[in-house]
Amino acid sequence: MARILLVEDEPLVAHMVRRLLERAGHQVDWAPSGQRALERFGEGYDLLICDLVMPGISGLEVIRKVRERSPIPILALSASVSAQSQEEALRAGAQAFLGKPFEGQALLAQLQRLLGYTGGEGGNL
Repeated sequence: MARILLVEDEPLVAHMVRRLLERAGHQVDWAPSGQRALERFGEGYDLLICDLVMPGISGLEVIRKVRERSPIPILALSASVSAQSQEEALRAGAQAFLGKPFEGQALLAQLQRLLGYTGGEGGNL
């Protein structure tokens, strides 16, 4: 089981992702804004899932600030699936990118890869 911080400003998307991950055995905390994510980040997470486009502090800025403080695996989510969006997310410090909409299995596969990448408990997916 991994402890995951989900940063997503759309409540419906956050609810669906949270349910999927909790059914897979993970503990998921939801931050509805970049500001809230940065406030909660020091609480000891194994993985960060962050939407890129949010009002206020953008997901890219969240990723940059988290990366300055931690080597935690980061999965960026975005409805913009352009090569530029993907490149910006990876340059900011994300290890993976998933375009919206996405299949639940694609999300779980990315998490398993990222958690395995750091020696986490990716086998529990």
